[in-house]
Amino acid sequence: MKANILLKYENKWVALNSNRNKVLHAANTIDQLNKVLTKTKEKDVILHYVMPFNGNISPLGSQNG
Repeated sequence: MKANILLKYENKWVALNSNRNKVLHAANTIDQLNKVLTKTKEKDVILHYVMPFNGNISPLGSQNG
């Protein structure tokens, strides 16, 4: 998967196609995304949360110590 396809989806849930090269749908929450996918009857999608690009993924965040 090329990360550049995710640039405009920071802090969002996305549904990717099975080849992971196209974002099919995006939403702020996984519940919203699931509703869209149910309505469109999309199958064989990969759900992915796009983390902030300049943030931390450590459970400790930016704490010192």
